[in-house]
Amino acid sequence: MIVDAVQRGRDVGRSIYLKVEDWAAARGATEIRLAVLEANEAGERFWRSLGFSEVRRVGPDTFKMRRHRRIELNRHLNGGFAYYGTQ
Repeated sequence: MIVDAVQRGRDVGRSIYLKVEDWAAARGATEIRLAVLEANEAGERFWRSLGFSEVRRVGPDTFKMRRHRRIELNRHLNGGFAYYGTQ
């Protein structure tokens, strides 16, 4: 997920994620998994602020002509969105 730099810090990403999680949970999902590039520290902080936990680190793999490691994260769903972080 990429949010325009101008919109970052305004809870746009959090709002988008909330809708995705609600949609997935309504269809029976019990977990959401994703990956973030290890070099994307801000992205990793964002996902962890939503309650995602590290599953493993993978790579390096080639992405956009560069070698990257990625961090796989997951979040177990339990019937609703629990807000993590500040409002």
